[in-house]
Amino acid sequence: MHCLQFVAFVAWCGGLIPGSWTATLQPPPLIQTLSAGSDIGPEFSLGQQQPQPTPLEKVEPEDAKFWRDVGLKQLKKTIDQAKRADEHSYTKKARNIIIFIGDGMGVSTISAGRIYKGQYLKHGHGEEETLSFDHFPNTGMAKTYNVDKQVPDSAGTATALFTGIKTHYGAIGVDATRSKMDAKLGRIENIMEWAQKEGKRTGVVTTTRITHATPAATYAHVYDRDWECETEVPHESVGIHVDIARQLVENAPGNRFNVILGGGMSPMGILNTTEVKRTKFEGPTETICSRRDRRNLPAEWLAHHSKDKVRPALVHNRDDLLAVNAKKVDHLMGLFRNNHITYSIAREEGEPSLQEMTETALKVLERGDDSPGFVLLVEGGRIDQGHHMNYARAALHEVYEFDLAIQAALNMTDSDETLILVTADHSHAVTFNGYALRGSDILGASNLHEKADPMVYETISYANGPGYYDHLANDSRPANSSNMWMPLKLYTEEERRAPTYRHLASVPRKDETHGGEDVAVFASGPGSSLVRGVFEQNYVAYVMSYAGCLGPAKNFDDSCEDHKEKKPIKSGAASSLQAAVLPILAAAFLRGRLL
Repeated sequence: MHCLQFVAFVAWCGGLIPGSWTATLQPPPLIQTLSAGSDIGPEFSLGQQQPQPTPLEKVEPEDAKFWRDVGLKQLKKTIDQAKRADEHSYTKKARNIIIFIGDGMGVSTISAGRIYKGQYLKHGHGEEETLSFDHFPNTGMAKTYNVDKQVPDSAGTATALFTGIKTHYGAIGVDATRSKMDAKLGRIENIMEWAQKEGKRTGVVTTTRITHATPAATYAHVYDRDWECETEVPHESVGIHVDIARQLVENAPGNRFNVILGGGMSPMGILNTTEVKRTKFEGPTETICSRRDRRNLPAEWLAHHSKDKVRPALVHNRDDLLAVNAKKVDHLMGLFRNNHITYSIAREEGEPSLQEMTETALKVLERGDDSPGFVLLVEGGRIDQGHHMNYARAALHEVYEFDLAIQAALNMTDSDETLILVTADHSHAVTFNGYALRGSDILGASNLHEKADPMVYETISYANGPGYYDHLANDSRPANSSNMWMPLKLYTEEERRAPTYRHLASVPRKDETHGGEDVAVFASGPGSSLVRGVFEQNYVAYVMSYAGCLGPAKNFDDSCEDHKEKKPIKSGAASSLQAAVLPILAAAFLRGRLL
């Protein structure tokens, strides 16, 4: 039967078959959220089929209340599961919370990064290597989509992680009701605000600009992540929205942070005019806004803390950072580059490592048993930016540096009182593919051993990005070949080992995209057993809230009050009590003997 005859036949049958042909094209049942009694997922269930809304119909936004209900429902579900199993470790409380964000560190990046670490350190083949967080006792998977995007960005995901509220792509610290014309609309509190209300010390460490999306979500509330300088705020929002850099030094919680360490002098109104760049990296993230209002925000930050008992410390290089009396200073700001801190594989002189910044931050934040504790964000932000440029070697070396920082935190904290979470905000369009032999260079060719293959390809490649242009054959394509890619052998070993070498990408883009798959969440310490299964990314905030007795889940049940009542006397307090009581008891004993 010809195509036209078939179409005519179907159209004729449509009038004979009950329900007509069009009935077979109806959409599947509409997913309803927060249905009563559902337990098929954290918050979603199938309801009765509802008519699809037309563009003119008003659709209620997934606002703060919506996502608060989602997060608390997931918390209840997880706790109920633990109770049914007669498992009660979830009630343990954390004095300290450290959340490590490997920006863009999806599962493929973790796997490749683990092998890279082993091969970089020459620990056997590489595949058997472990990362510090591989040993964490609890693991879950987080769904990362934004309210309006299937594949998210760092602003929306960081807002979900730190506030418990999912939001739009590009939004920071505001929910889906945000407005360019009203800065207060949709504003939501974050974990640093919750922590400061409980008297905890707070800090942020990053390898990106301190005003970049992930760190900004710990203190800023702004319609658009790009508004890092006042020059980036559009005309219609000037006088309504304050740029991100100003929010850091003008408003709580930012101006109350005990530690601020990262890059980004330019948005803060200062510039190192003699800054050296020995390696030229490319991409949109290598450009940065500058201020025109002539405000020196670090100087304003110093003035804000001028009445501190201990003078605040402002540093701009590694030596000065390591010279800080971290056990005494209460407020430390370190800005080490005009833009981001350089990729660690090409670190410039005077730049601290992420490990060194993390160690210094922990020394400033920890104040002993008499302190209510602290909350710290540590971001390995350049994993993401390496992937964006298809710089696989630079990205995987950032994973290695990130792992060193996590190990430092494990070494410096008490696992019985510190909840440590390691996760990513989103993944990337990077693949770990082929059938490479055991021990093959993770950044090398995947199929050199397969002599019949018409094309040698790399184990790490990208679905899209600027690596497309670098590997396109052009005039180097062999005669009578359908292969559009330049042979890998035409690159020298020196070129392929350079930090700016781009791995092949299949689709041309100036900037590689994020990936939309779930990301892993690793957890250790009090409350870590709450991390299990698959959940919405905003649930991570409720894990920290419940375990740390701060924010919206503090009063979810009586466990925080119970913890206060059962709190043991610390060794320091016990020693003080002993020192005070023993002389009295000794004197009483002697009096009794004399009588």
